[in-house]
Amino acid sequence: MAEVFETSYLRGNSIAWLPIQSKDSVLYLGNCEDMAAKKLIEMSNRVDCVDNFEKIAEYGAYDYVISLGEADKKVIACLSGHVKETGKLVVAAENAYGLKYLAGVKDIGSKEYFGAVEALEGSKGYTREELQLAFQTAGFRKICFYYPFPDYQFTMSLYSDDYLPKQGELIDQIGNFDAERLILFDETKAMDAVVARGKFKEFSNSYLVVAGKTEAEPIVNEAGETISYVKFSNDRGKEHNIRTYITKSSDGKRHLLKIADNPQAKNQIANLAKTADVLEKLYENSRLSVNKCQIRSDGAELEFLKGHTMEEELDMLLEQGKCEEAMAKMAQVFEEIRSCKNMQEFKICEAFQEVFGKQQLPEGLMAVPVGDIDMIMPNILVGEDGKWTVIDYEWSFHFPIPVNFILYRAIRYYADTTAARRVLDIERLYAKAKITAQEVSVYAAMEEAFQSYVLNGHVPLRQLYKETGKPAYHISSLMHIKNELEHTRMMQVYFDRGNGTREEDCINFHSKSLDGEFHLEIPVDEDVIAVRIDPAAQACTADIDRLCFASSKANIVEFYGPVHKVSDRIYLFESEDPYLLITDMPEGERKLFVDMRVETMSLAAAELISPKIDLKYRVKKMLKK
Repeated sequence: MAEVFETSYLRGNSIAWLPIQSKDSVLYLGNCEDMAAKKLIEMSNRVDCVDNFEKIAEYGAYDYVISLGEADKKVIACLSGHVKETGKLVVAAENAYGLKYLAGVKDIGSKEYFGAVEALEGSKGYTREELQLAFQTAGFRKICFYYPFPDYQFTMSLYSDDYLPKQGELIDQIGNFDAERLILFDETKAMDAVVARGKFKEFSNSYLVVAGKTEAEPIVNEAGETISYVKFSNDRGKEHNIRTYITKSSDGKRHLLKIADNPQAKNQIANLAKTADVLEKLYENSRLSVNKCQIRSDGAELEFLKGHTMEEELDMLLEQGKCEEAMAKMAQVFEEIRSCKNMQEFKICEAFQEVFGKQQLPEGLMAVPVGDIDMIMPNILVGEDGKWTVIDYEWSFHFPIPVNFILYRAIRYYADTTAARRVLDIERLYAKAKITAQEVSVYAAMEEAFQSYVLNGHVPLRQLYKETGKPAYHISSLMHIKNELEHTRMMQVYFDRGNGTREEDCINFHSKSLDGEFHLEIPVDEDVIAVRIDPAAQACTADIDRLCFASSKANIVEFYGPVHKVSDRIYLFESEDPYLLITDMPEGERKLFVDMRVETMSLAAAELISPKIDLKYRVKKMLKK
């Protein structure tokens, strides 16, 4: 995990959205070499880092004091003395009842499962109420809670009390880099349920608190708008990294802003207004309108619209079992996308190849002159008046693109993304879109080339997780392993009452913790003429301390079976159906005592070892003679 912390600039997302100016003084509780500190140094010319909390008394008062991960009430009380009257204290903390910790992620502080839930020593998890009280006790009066998702370590979206998530938004659960974890339930489904029930605040994985004293100003951008929501689209090549903001001005109006995450991405933002004008003209005779865009000093502002996405509408149809209606609705979208003006026969150009690679496309394909390849179902808003609006056209290119590629992506990124949507016949959808099998193959290669273009050599966090992430153990897999172990390490005791052994006359025993230890007292009825014990369900060794009746003189009575004696107490069972048979039954009260430890092994290993054991005993007999 340390390597990812050191190399991923995403670690700075949790504080990158703050309106820190170059003139603002910043005190950062942490090492000046970590990625959050480096991001702060980009934002301000006056950053002090203190990684030894005992030395903090040497520092003065600052416009911003920032602590990521240390949220103890004593820390908050101490840091309050270093915040100017007009300044802000910014603290990130794990939620003690964060959904991912309930699902099986280890607590960061105690490094134990459910460490924060059980309030174990070293835990750094807190409830919202505990944090609120700590800030109030420290003298803060303006306390704002934000909710980083999936957490404050790798924030990809940031919500607030003014703008909470909707169902279907919280799906990007970044993997665990620090330690192995359990997966006790589907976090995406559970988070959807949490959102639907209005409990997101209680189960948010992390909290980010921004607090000020009596003279503190609210968190606003340079236009004076309060920041309600931030989405980071910056896990890609730097020239494509942007952020999306939802803000609110003093008149209550909401604003949708897109800004560059770094100077290299300014062209990505500047292209939006140009694209909006072109697309509006190309689709002026269709049902599709294009979200209006205007460039302002801090980025591009798009119209904040109300309604639901085409994706939500299709999902609702599928939930109602209306699969054909959903496919018909998608076909309507295809026709509107095809109604683009000035379409022409596709001719490949150099700019196309730079983005989509050198592809061998079929002859005679029709192409749009300017292509928004991201006309996917989530990016088409169905307004309250029924109007369809293309709301995100960031991935538009001003050169000809086959219209069928746009339709291919609309199908792929809807029908092939969740299990619930796979009831759709994707081949029929391709047919409705007039996309041939040959095209599908080429478009898949184009999509792969496009994703490489977007990354431009950057290694995304999802790939880093595949390469360096720690294991995640799903509860169903663990239960399967546990059941398999229980079966193979289960001891079965059969009673022969004169007609052989039968499954219905059998007792099953399981060792505690599946460690193979058995300590049994088994009553044997008077009509039993033999007892068969299967120590396991596969080849094994048995270290027998006691196998006898209450009246037996020896600790181990005579028994028979496919067994090789290793030593006085240890036996090897060379069989996939190991057993030992006791036929000498004592008179009177019969209680069989069994104390043994069983270790299972492969049959191949047992067959390899058994001849050596037999040879050892033959040599011993020869030496005795």
